[in-house]
Amino acid sequence: MRPLILPLLLTMLTLPLAFATDSPAPVVIAIQPLDSVKTERLEVVKKGVEESFGLKVVVLTGKPLAKDAWYAPRGRYRAEKLLDQLANDTSNKYQIVVGITGKDISTTKGEHEDWGIFGLGEVAGRACVLSTFRLGARGADEKQLRERLRKVAIHETGHVMGLEHCPQEGCVMHDAESSIATVDGESGKFCEKCKSAWETWLREAKQQ
Repeated sequence: MRPLILPLLLTMLTLPLAFATDSPAPVVIAIQPLDSVKTERLEVVKKGVEESFGLKVVVLTGKPLAKDAWYAPRGRYRAEKLLDQLANDTSNKYQIVVGITGKDISTTKGEHEDWGIFGLGEVAGRACVLSTFRLGARGADEKQLRERLRKVAIHETGHVMGLEHCPQEGCVMHDAESSIATVDGESGKFCEKCKSAWETWLREAKQQ
C-alpha cells in the first residue's frame, strides 16, 4: 500500500490550487493623485468609494498632469486627455482608476467647446477624473467641499461601471448639469435601479 501514499498526497496538495483558479478575481480600484492633493481629501474619496461599492481601494503615489492635456486658451486641463493618461499609465491590476486633481478641468459639452466640470467618467471604460477646483463654490468650507468630492467620486465611478445619468432626483447618478446645488441635493446613494446596474457590472467584472 505504500506506493499509493505519494500520489494521494500530491492529489490532496493540488486540489486547493485547482479550486483557487476558479475563484472570482478581486476588483481593485486605484486612486491616482494628479499634482498636489490634500491627504484628507484623498482619504474621503477612498472611504466613500469603499463604502459605496464594497471594494478594495488603494491610493497611488502622485503624478504630474499630462502636458498634452493643458488647454492654454482657458488656462486649464482637458479631462478627456487626463482619462487617456490614467488609463494608459496605470497598472492593469487595477480595474478602475480614479484621478483627482486640484486643477480646473474641462470638456466639450454641446455647443460649448470648452466647458468647466466637476469630473468626467468614461462610461463602461476604465478611468474617471475629479477636480476640487469648483467644489468650493458658494463659500463652502472644507467639510462641505469634501462631501461634494465624495459624491462626485461615487458618481464618476458609477459611470466607469457603465451607469448613465439617472432621472431620479436624489440618486447620486442624477446629472448635476454643472450645478453645485444639484450636487448638494444628492443623497450620495444609488437608487435601486442604479444599484442593481453596478452590482451586475461587478459580478461580470469578477468573472473576467
